[in-house]
Order: sequence, then structure tokens, then C-alpha cells
Amino acid sequence: MNAQHEVFEEELAAYALGALPPEEAAAVVAHLAGCPVCRETVARYRETATALAYAVPLRPPPPRLKARLMARVRRPQRGNWQWLGMGAALVVATLLLTLAAPLIFATRPSVAPRVIPLQGAEAAPDAEGYLILEDGQGLLVTKGLAVPPEGQVYQVWFVDPAERRVSGGTFRTLPRPYGVYTVTVPSNFPLYVRIGVTIEPEGGSPRPTGPQVLRGVLR
Repeated sequence: MNAQHEVFEEELAAYALGALPPEEAAAVVAHLAGCPVCRETVARYRETATALAYAVPLRPPPPRLKARLMARVRRPQRGNWQWLGMGAALVVATLLLTLAAPLIFATRPSVAPRVIPLQGAEAAPDAEGYLILEDGQGLLVTKGLAVPPEGQVYQVWFVDPAERRVSGGTFRTLPRPYGVYTVTVPSNFPLYVRIGVTIEPEGGSPRPTGPQVLRGVLR
């Protein structure tokens, strides 16, 4: 049962964005019916798409661009998100939510999530991502990270001014352009100045030992 649960956990981010083929989505739906933990996870992944909208400037789009985008979304043959890849689903979600940003800010009383951009490091120069922070919780959205070699994982690190590092957890990517992962945010997060992601042995390391793939500035 645990092994089956882990299989579905790997599909939740894609399901939350409607990026799974119909037969895989149906299997996830059946699993969600009896798994409150995964239902909560799906809800958080869907919030991630909303949070990405905060990462871009809130400028009104040109009327022609807005009309063209909305026309594409309304086309029946283009409206089934289950045939989109993960990357396309995230892009469309972000664009649509950006168009609706004034309404979002007018109706949402809470503080907007903080979105920290990450860039590729020496071991993955073409990779990129976002760290999304809200209410002491963190989600890491990655793009272009390869599946790590067998027996290795990616590990998140928070770095303070004295170069001390604390782990934010490990994750293993799937063979998809995008990924969404939960990050353990330190309780004293404001003290940290940088974030990095390295390749480490399965189970993680007490300190970084492998090459860095992503990095970002916290303050």
C-alpha cells in the first residue's frame, strides 16, 4: 500500500494542473477518493499555479495579445488540459492568472506569497525554478532538471551569512520538464541569505557534497 501511495504522490503535481493523460488521471482520482493526505497535496499544488502569477509584473497586456490568448483558450480542441505537457499547463495557468491579477489582489485579503527566482548553477546551467513561500511553508518549482543518477537525489540548502547550511529536504525528479516539490523551511528563515540545490546520495547528506544545480538569493 505504501509503495502504491508513493507512485501516486509522483503524479499529483501533473494531475493538479490537468497535465496527465485521461487514463492516468482516472487512476489518481480513484486514489484521491480514499487519501486525504494526497487531496491536501493536490490543493497545495493548485495554489502553486496561482502563486506563480505573483512572480511577474502586474502590467495590463496589450488588447490584441489578450484577445488572441482568450480565443485560444475558448477553442474546444485546445481546451482539454489533459493533452498539454506540464510546461505548457504551467505557462497557460500563469498567463491566465496574470490577466486576472487585479481581481486576485482585490479579493484576496492575505499577504501574497513570496516568490524567489532560482537560476541554474554549474551542474545544470539551463535549469531554473522558483521557491514559493507562504505562511512558513515552501514549494519548489523546477524547470529543466534531469532525473538524477540511480542512488542520488537533489537536496535543498539554506545558507546563512556565516556560510552555515541547513537542509530543506530532498527530492527526485521525474522525466518531465517541470516539477513541484515541498521544501522544509527553517523556523528562523529570515536569518538565511541564499538557497542552493545540490546532487547528493540517496537519503541526503548532513552537508553539501555534490555539484550545485540551482541557486538563488533570499535577501
